[in-house]
Formats: sequence, C-alpha cells, structure tokens
Amino acid sequence: MPSVGLRLIIAALALLGLFGVLPVSLAEFSNGGACPHLGVLPACHLVALAYAVVLLTVLHYRLWNPWVFLFAWLPIFALAATGSGLELMGYGTCPKTESGLPKCFFSLGLAVALFVPFLVHIVRSKRIMAQRL
Repeated sequence: MPSVGLRLIIAALALLGLFGVLPVSLAEFSNGGACPHLGVLPACHLVALAYAVVLLTVLHYRLWNPWVFLFAWLPIFALAATGSGLELMGYGTCPKTESGLPKCFFSLGLAVALFVPFLVHIVRSKRIMAQRL
C-alpha cells in the first residue's frame, strides 16, 4: 500500500482527471458526438471508468493492487497519447477547451503525473523488500 502522501497525490490527480472527463462524458450521453468512439464505445466513458477505478483502488486499502492500478491507468495513457499524436498530425480527434486546445494534451500530462507517484511507490516497495532480505 502506498504511503498516505502518495495515496493523496494519486487520489487528487485521479479526481482531477475524473472531474475533467465527466462533463465530456455527460455531454456524450445527452447529445452524442462529444468525444471520439472506439467502435461503439465512447472513449470518454472508458477514461471516466478508468479514473474511477484508479480512485477506488487508491482510496480503499483492501482494493489496492498495483496491477489493478496499472490496468486502469493504461487506457488513460494510451487514449491520451493516441489522441495527442493524432492532434499533432492534424487530425482533430479530441474534444477542445473553450480556447481551442485539445483536452487530450491535458489528459496526457495528467496520465504521466499520475504514473509518477505510482512509480515512486513501486521503487520504494522494492527497496524495502530488498532490505528485508
């Protein structure tokens, strides 16, 4: 289980991501076309679910499992990286902010920021395990 400080950082970042994607997800429910689709599944719903899983995993100590965190984080990162790459190549795939900036750029930054405290936890855990041997 990550330290309290790392858990708070991860929880705050997951909440930020969840609050960022929820308006897009709700707009997709009401109007449609608010976010790109993976087949029939809107990407924003998948990202919202992934942020919720990350949040639940880090908040509830019995649910903490690094593999669950990683599998919830991967779609966030993959979709943000893919969307950002497509935006940079000129394909307008991501929802935009009011100023016209693609939201997937923010999502990519948030995904990287979310992974850093997780990585710190993994490194600390391995170091502690090595000291016990």
